[in-house]
Amino acid sequence: MVSQIVTQGCLFDLQTVLDYGQSIQGVAQELAKSLTDHRPIATKTIQSQMNRHFHGTAAEGKWLWKDAYEAVEVALILYLRQKGIPQNPLEQLQLLESLCPTHTRRSEEQLQLQQFSTPLPLAYLVAMAGQVTNNDLVLEPSAGTGILAQFAKLYGASLMLNELAPDRTKILRRLFPGTPLFSVNAEQINDYLAGKTQPSVVLMNPPFSSSPKISDRNPDATPRHINSALQRLCDGGRLVTITANWFSPNNPTWRETFVRWQEKSNVVLSVGVSGQAYAKHGTTIETRITVIDKVPASDPCNILCIRETLELPEILALIQQLPGRSLWQSAPIKATAALVTKVVKLPKRTAVIEAEPPAEIPDVVVLEYEVVEWSASEGLKDTLYETIKSIKRF
Repeated sequence: MVSQIVTQGCLFDLQTVLDYGQSIQGVAQELAKSLTDHRPIATKTIQSQMNRHFHGTAAEGKWLWKDAYEAVEVALILYLRQKGIPQNPLEQLQLLESLCPTHTRRSEEQLQLQQFSTPLPLAYLVAMAGQVTNNDLVLEPSAGTGILAQFAKLYGASLMLNELAPDRTKILRRLFPGTPLFSVNAEQINDYLAGKTQPSVVLMNPPFSSSPKISDRNPDATPRHINSALQRLCDGGRLVTITANWFSPNNPTWRETFVRWQEKSNVVLSVGVSGQAYAKHGTTIETRITVIDKVPASDPCNILCIRETLELPEILALIQQLPGRSLWQSAPIKATAALVTKVVKLPKRTAVIEAEPPAEIPDVVVLEYEVVEWSASEGLKDTLYETIKSIKRF
């Protein structure tokens, strides 16, 4: 029997008034207690807490195991907020991850959108490769449950997040209140965020071969995500991405893509990651970490790439040897009026720390329009713009 409540004389299905983000966070707070006590998170504990906060069982359709795994990931984030980055980060984060259950059940949405969150130790390496500081504005275009964002936050960075999935967006609103949060297809993140401040660092783990509204496998999704994020990144900024291992400068299929990027950017590291890194997420897919600085390469055809897949400690050693980030300068916001900015020079970079409005604002032209009925046809594409069938002129 469906649980119901009465509010001001009206009958509501309890599911319609549940706050998904709040429910997930409530479960996560209880699961985090096990992590704090260094105890494995038991399946029975997860089930009882999910039943409690979602007011019913999975068998009743009140929640999915994907929701439960999201709660486990949020529990890891809450633990990090309480304890911070440990003294021996990689080793301790691997130990912390071992206390969590293996993801063995998947939802249709997860498979369709390829929602595989970044494992905790791998997220640490990505943030470390980004050399994130408290002077940075970090964009995560496919934020998921916020694990990459949390590491950036631990380093003191400001955040700008994007997540297409509605449920995960609700989680992010709870975890990062007050943080700019968008919900668009990140393959066109630069176009959607036109006029917004440019990040100095991008940390990303995009879908490897999945695009919204496209049922077939789409390997072009990966370069589209990266290309759009690179365009949004400020000059001199750094992008660190996790991709499938096949997306490599040494793969002839993608070689030309990397060469084109090298005209305005520079790949400073590309290394394969052993499939064991994703074991707790229920897969052993081999992945790749690629680090790109938005500084033109001296030789676009000379791309640093390690063909082999390495274990996380070996990758840590490589990341520790990465060159320092280049001077970066946030590009002016594209608007009708210029901004007057105050610039402070810091070691290894230049940071814009203050912006003042212009003395005069240009005339504003009011756009007149009329709303007309429209429905999607079979030819609808997953692009930023669609053909307009008719226009009414004024």
